[in-house]
Amino acid sequence: MDGLAHQIVAGIATGGIYASVALAIVMIYQATHHVNFAQGEMATLSTFIAWSMVQAGMPYWVAFFGTVVVSFGIGVVVERILIRPVANAPILTMVGVFIGLLLIVGNATGWIFGYTTKVFPTPFTSDKPLFGGLVSAHELGSTVVTLTVLTLVWAFFRFTKLGLAMRAAAYNPRSARLVGIRVGWMLALGWASRRRSARWRG
Repeated sequence: MDGLAHQIVAGIATGGIYASVALAIVMIYQATHHVNFAQGEMATLSTFIAWSMVQAGMPYWVAFFGTVVVSFGIGVVVERILIRPVANAPILTMVGVFIGLLLIVGNATGWIFGYTTKVFPTPFTSDKPLFGGLVSAHELGSTVVTLTVLTLVWAFFRFTKLGLAMRAAAYNPRSARLVGIRVGWMLALGWASRRRSARWRG
């Protein structure tokens, strides 16, 4: 029974990571009404950027926030250069763009960082077993981070002026423009923030 309980807890912790990627996919779909097939590869690229910073000697949390900034910039560039020019194109064109982005990001990541498995350090460590050894510090920390991110995302889109503007730009761009919302920038910010929401959990 102890083994079963541990596997359930580990599954919940791992599922939180997949939930973060799924959240990013759903948010992009709500904003653009297109499925970003490259979301996994973009999250992987962000992870490798963070790994490189850690390997270069940066403290874990410095690398974390540094990767947030870099990933945000990459998301804006992708939206401006690849997505915006074909925003009103037929659906098959958008599918081709996203599949092309998947191939480009995936292969570029492998070319730059290699195709071997890398060990990513965790900030959640403990010398003592937690809850009778049923959960590790990493699994507990990962789950807490996932729940915190989900709560912050919900609060951002529910209560902040910027979040409400991004929702308006996604649901009704024409009406949003009439009330002074810069729809283009809202979509670009959405792309950037959704790249970060699918990032690593350690």
